[in-house]
Amino acid sequence: MRWAALAVIAALPLQWFVVAGNPGTAPRLHQLVLISFTLLVFARYRARAFAPVLRTTDLFVLANVYMLTIGAVMYLYHGRMPLGPVEGFLYLGAFVAVAMFIHRAADELEPGAADLLRWSAAAAVGTLLVALSVSMLTNGVNPLQVFGQSVATADPRVLQEGIFKSSFTGFGFDDETVRGNLRHQVFGAVLVSMYISSWATRLRPLDGHRQQLAYRAAMIAGCALLALSLSRSIIIAALLWPAIAFLRSALGLRLTTQQVATAFLVVAASAVAMASGFGLVIWNRFTEDTGSYNAREATLSQTPGRIGDHLFTGGAETIGGESSHNFVLDAWLRGGILVALAAAVVVLLVAATWVALLMRVHLEPGWMLPVTAALALPIVRMATQGGGEIGVVEWVALALVAGVLTSRHGTAATSDLSGAARAAEA
Repeated sequence: MRWAALAVIAALPLQWFVVAGNPGTAPRLHQLVLISFTLLVFARYRARAFAPVLRTTDLFVLANVYMLTIGAVMYLYHGRMPLGPVEGFLYLGAFVAVAMFIHRAADELEPGAADLLRWSAAAAVGTLLVALSVSMLTNGVNPLQVFGQSVATADPRVLQEGIFKSSFTGFGFDDETVRGNLRHQVFGAVLVSMYISSWATRLRPLDGHRQQLAYRAAMIAGCALLALSLSRSIIIAALLWPAIAFLRSALGLRLTTQQVATAFLVVAASAVAMASGFGLVIWNRFTEDTGSYNAREATLSQTPGRIGDHLFTGGAETIGGESSHNFVLDAWLRGGILVALAAAVVVLLVAATWVALLMRVHLEPGWMLPVTAALALPIVRMATQGGGEIGVVEWVALALVAGVLTSRHGTAATSDLSGAARAAEA
């Protein structure tokens, strides 16, 4: 089972490979692997094995069930197939399955699972590099040439269009349907794998210099890929991780040698990036490449009027330029006010959990740091991604948090959590 879990993490970045059929409806490789793992988990374990996770996440699961059910009804009301809600139910089942497995790994009920999960980042980074290499060779993309042009012009769009959009073509997505913003989920998967690796490594420290070197190499490669992604939401979520680490040190009135060394390493890497010109590409991505900012501002300003037209039953499109890029507002547009209220509850539960963890981060063991940081990804993405749905990568990040919190609830260390925080922990 532990190898199946690692396969899920390894396949999670491979989101541009459509298995067969229309890219809009056909399953993709990472979805098949995740759903296969989910079915395997539900087939192998009895119902009582899921009880601890469901007790921890009861409000979160119920809010999602309500949101997806009403959303499906509204789809049918408007004469549309409820593909989005059906996919959401599949991901909700995957969330429960992955959370249960993480819980069992943390409690050592799955022998060797935590040890193997230490290599999550290596697995995800490795498969992504191989898949990108194959894609670029197939599509005749020269990454060094494109990177050089992007640095020479300080234009992030050259890198986005020349590598990512070009590489994602031909594996089920054609030139007209391929989306360069697939990279948000692709590289979000890398970030999630790094959270899992860091948690498992802190829980089960590595043995020997070679293992430590391999782990650090995978994490450094992951950081480099996140920077190359030029995904603002993913980069922001990743940067919140070291910020939370320093918050933990400040609240605990301690600063470790490793944190000081990490800070110097980040400064040195930033200096190298600026000297190479790539730092300017990233800077321009945030400050000069404002097309998406302006487009989102325009659609957001139109959202109140559109909500007025779809107040109770929804029915509006939330694809591309018609999306508000806000989880709750897009849920409202698609399914009406009842769906929006449930979506708001989901967001509040996740946010309340994050606040509760941040307030206690200095009191928790070190392996809770990456778990706390992992909630930054779904929170940032809920505020920036379109469609009114939780992405598969965010579901896995939430499952990591839910599984670890389920394990923590069995210890005296968490007995003083407030009732509100306990109920909010999804």
